[in-house]
Amino acid sequence: MKLQHAESDVFARVLYYSGLFLTLLLTQTGRFARLNFALSWWAYSFPLSAITVATLVMAQVTGEPFFAWVGWVLLSLLSGVVAYLALRTTKAVMAGKICQPE
Repeated sequence: MKLQHAESDVFARVLYYSGLFLTLLLTQTGRFARLNFALSWWAYSFPLSAITVATLVMAQVTGEPFFAWVGWVLLSLLSGVVAYLALRTTKAVMAGKICQPE
Protein backbone atom coordinates (compact mmCIF):
# COMPACT_ATOMS: atom_id res chain seq x y z
CA MET A 1 0.00 0.00 0.00
CA LYS A 2 1.38 3.39 -0.95
CA LEU A 3 0.74 6.78 0.54
CA GLN A 4 -1.88 8.61 -1.42
CA HIS A 5 -1.12 12.03 -2.79
CA ALA A 6 -0.60 14.16 0.32
CA GLU A 7 -3.11 16.77 -0.87
CA SER A 8 -5.93 14.24 -0.72
CA ASP A 9 -4.72 12.18 2.24
CA VAL A 10 -4.84 14.32 5.35
CA PHE A 11 -4.55 11.25 7.58
CA ALA A 12 -1.12 10.42 6.08
CA ARG A 13 0.09 13.93 6.93
CA VAL A 14 -1.26 13.67 10.48
CA LEU A 15 0.58 10.37 10.98
CA TYR A 16 3.78 11.74 9.45
CA TYR A 17 3.80 14.96 11.49
CA SER A 18 2.98 13.01 14.66
CA GLY A 19 5.94 10.72 14.01
CA LEU A 20 8.25 13.65 13.29
CA PHE A 21 7.08 15.43 16.45
CA LEU A 22 7.67 12.33 18.59
CA THR A 23 11.10 11.84 17.02
CA LEU A 24 12.11 15.37 17.94
CA LEU A 25 10.44 15.23 21.35
CA LEU A 26 11.95 11.93 22.45
CA THR A 27 15.52 12.78 21.54
CA GLN A 28 17.55 12.50 24.74
CA THR A 29 21.08 13.00 23.52
CA GLY A 30 22.35 14.26 26.89
CA ARG A 31 21.21 11.21 28.81
CA PHE A 32 22.28 8.90 26.02
CA ALA A 33 25.86 10.23 26.05
CA ARG A 34 26.28 9.60 29.79
CA LEU A 35 25.33 5.91 29.69
CA ASN A 36 27.77 3.04 29.37
CA PHE A 37 27.63 1.41 25.95
CA ALA A 38 25.27 -1.53 25.45
CA LEU A 39 24.13 -3.37 22.33
CA SER A 40 20.62 -2.11 23.04
CA TRP A 41 21.79 1.32 21.84
CA TRP A 42 21.16 0.03 18.32
CA ALA A 43 17.44 0.29 19.09
CA TYR A 44 17.75 4.09 18.75
CA SER A 45 18.65 3.73 15.07
CA PHE A 46 15.44 1.95 14.03
CA PRO A 47 12.87 4.72 14.72
CA LEU A 48 15.29 7.24 13.24
CA SER A 49 15.48 5.08 10.11
CA ALA A 50 11.69 4.87 9.91
CA ILE A 51 11.13 8.64 10.13
CA THR A 52 13.93 9.20 7.60
CA VAL A 53 12.30 6.87 5.08
CA ALA A 54 8.86 8.40 5.77
CA THR A 55 10.28 11.88 5.17
CA LEU A 56 11.90 10.88 1.89
CA VAL A 57 8.63 9.25 0.78
CA MET A 58 6.75 12.45 1.66
CA ALA A 59 9.27 14.40 -0.41
CA GLN A 60 8.70 12.10 -3.36
CA VAL A 61 4.91 12.09 -3.05
CA THR A 62 4.42 15.82 -2.45
CA GLY A 63 7.36 17.22 -4.40
CA GLU A 64 7.83 19.82 -1.64
CA PRO A 65 11.47 20.89 -1.13
CA PHE A 66 10.93 21.12 2.65
CA PHE A 67 10.53 17.35 2.94
CA ALA A 68 13.56 16.73 0.73
CA TRP A 69 15.68 19.02 2.89
CA VAL A 70 14.48 17.45 6.16
CA GLY A 71 14.99 14.00 4.64
CA TRP A 72 18.63 14.76 3.80
CA VAL A 73 19.22 16.20 7.28
CA LEU A 74 17.72 13.08 8.86
CA LEU A 75 19.69 10.82 6.53
CA SER A 76 22.91 12.59 7.53
CA LEU A 77 21.99 12.28 11.21
CA LEU A 78 21.11 8.60 10.77
CA SER A 79 24.40 7.92 8.99
CA GLY A 80 26.28 9.56 11.85
CA VAL A 81 24.37 7.58 14.48
CA VAL A 82 24.98 4.27 12.68
CA ALA A 83 28.69 5.07 12.22
CA TYR A 84 28.98 5.98 15.91
CA LEU A 85 27.17 2.80 16.97
CA ALA A 86 29.35 0.68 14.69
CA LEU A 87 32.47 2.28 16.17
CA ARG A 88 31.29 1.75 19.76
CA THR A 89 30.27 -1.85 18.99
CA THR A 90 33.66 -2.57 17.43
CA LYS A 91 35.45 -1.10 20.45
CA ALA A 92 33.30 -3.20 22.80
CA VAL A 93 33.99 -6.37 20.81
CA MET A 94 37.74 -5.69 20.84
CA ALA A 95 37.63 -5.07 24.61
CA GLY A 96 35.69 -8.32 25.16
CA LYS A 97 32.70 -6.51 26.68
CA ILE A 98 30.06 -8.04 24.41
CA CYS A 99 28.04 -11.13 25.44
CA GLN A 100 29.36 -11.14 29.01
CA PRO A 101 27.27 -12.58 31.84
CA GLU A 102 25.74 -9.94 34.09
